[in-house]
Amino acid sequence: MLYVFCALLGGGVLMAIAVPLFGRRDTLESAIIEETQWDLLQRKKEVTLGNVQDLDFEFKCGKLSESDYRGIRADLMNDAARTLAEIDQLEASMDLDALISREVAARNNSEARKSAACPACGSKNPPTGKFCGECGA
Repeated sequence: MLYVFCALLGGGVLMAIAVPLFGRRDTLESAIIEETQWDLLQRKKEVTLGNVQDLDFEFKCGKLSESDYRGIRADLMNDAARTLAEIDQLEASMDLDALISREVAARNNSEARKSAACPACGSKNPPTGKFCGECGA
């Protein structure tokens, strides 16, 4: 009987831990955190251009021959050009102004809900604060 109780208790604890880790929430914060195709392409562009800078540094230090340097640099620049073309194509297919305005409005609404007004002076403060940042009440 004791073993059954311990097994049930252990299973319950594992479920309590696993559900939040693997469950999917459709909240604004989770939508902001999720990476979009545009984010992935931007990161790929930054990595590729960083690799070009590192390659230039390695060549100036004398660690690469001229032929290796030119071949690798040409490949990296082609990758960067393809990535930039994909970014341009993605941005042309999306209405970025509408996307940005929706994002700003959603963030403003979430921040407006997070702030509390001071009863003495009326200034907005975070709800976790014990004292007003303006008047100290």
